[in-house]
Amino acid sequence: MKNRESGSTAQSAYLLEYGRRKIRVCADTFQNLAQIFAEDRSEAEGQEAAGQDTGLPDASGREDMRQKRTVLFLRKSLEKERQLFAGNLKEMAAMMNRAAEESVRFIRLGSRRQKQIIRGLAGEGLNAREIYLVQRGDGRMELSILLSARPSRNRGARTADEAAGCLSVLLDMRLVSAKRNPFFIGEEPVCYFFEEEPEYVYLTGTARAVKETETVSGDNFAFFEAGDAQLVLALSDGMGSGDEACRDSEAVVDMVESMLEAGLDVQMAVRLMDSAMAGEGSAENLPTLDLCCLDLYEGECTFLKAGGAAGFIKRGSAVERITGTALPLGACGDAQPQPVKRSVSDGDYIILMTDGMTEGWPNGDGERQLETLLSGMNGISPSEMAGILLRFAIEQRGGRIRDDMTVLCAGIWEKGEGI
Repeated sequence: MKNRESGSTAQSAYLLEYGRRKIRVCADTFQNLAQIFAEDRSEAEGQEAAGQDTGLPDASGREDMRQKRTVLFLRKSLEKERQLFAGNLKEMAAMMNRAAEESVRFIRLGSRRQKQIIRGLAGEGLNAREIYLVQRGDGRMELSILLSARPSRNRGARTADEAAGCLSVLLDMRLVSAKRNPFFIGEEPVCYFFEEEPEYVYLTGTARAVKETETVSGDNFAFFEAGDAQLVLALSDGMGSGDEACRDSEAVVDMVESMLEAGLDVQMAVRLMDSAMAGEGSAENLPTLDLCCLDLYEGECTFLKAGGAAGFIKRGSAVERITGTALPLGACGDAQPQPVKRSVSDGDYIILMTDGMTEGWPNGDGERQLETLLSGMNGISPSEMAGILLRFAIEQRGGRIRDDMTVLCAGIWEKGEGI
């Protein structure tokens, strides 16, 4: 039995390393392509400089110079596109290398423990086999198990969440079904993953107002979970207002949600979107992006702001203002927003808002006044908090809504035994 287990472990290690090598080969290919596209154009630039004439041209010479300037402009535009594409290829290579470096370790449970789990799940109408504990590189544990439902006329469909509850009791661990699992457990065996339950739970709320001359808000937002129990608050303010601004900001939020749910690093996602916006070449299309990513295991959050307005963290009566200096997306094609990392704890709130909430106040600094208002709020839900902030901002302008206004709030609480 021990020889069989050691052989299975060796086979798993070989297959894992084989997959890593394949990923690294792809990463090297992307890196080489990036170098080709980013090659120095100094030779071409030298030829352009050599062809310039400092004398005063005649009419035919002026026409020739105009043509040369047109060619030079097109060549510079093409070079910018090449550099942006090279940067994207480098990002893809870096992402692949990070994936290849991730480590996992399969821990086969003892035969006695496996039999207990199999019997317990059988009582719930489930067949189970191939049970492993998976230890990831960050130390967190997952359970991998091959599950299928036993045919029965008296039982309804079994779900992965129900299996997670049963496994939590059998293993004395608080487990939840991984997001990648199918919801229902069918009669065909499928490998399911169950993860340790996060330490924190959250509630979210939002409030918004549309510019008084428009029917559609140019702001868009999303709350979603990405990666390993990471809550993401995403907010984008399209340039201007109305339908066009709405389309721009909606595209930004959709892209960032897709990228982060696919597992991309948040800074990489921002850089890719910035280069995509810059590639469009329109100075009139510069939406902002305001992100907060909260690790529900560790209670750590990361803010990234590409042109976003100030955000806040509320801890009791203390309020911290979070600002950024990066330009909106597409302004330069090489956005490097600096992440701001903070720890949060039980009862803290995170607040994001667009600049329509803070700018144009007749009595002075809108950010400071909202900060003061936040410090006095206690014992309310995120939805109530967002509504109070919005109403206060509108009141300070005499009831006028001169710009789209959106505020997002998220409250964080430690998961207790009763939650």
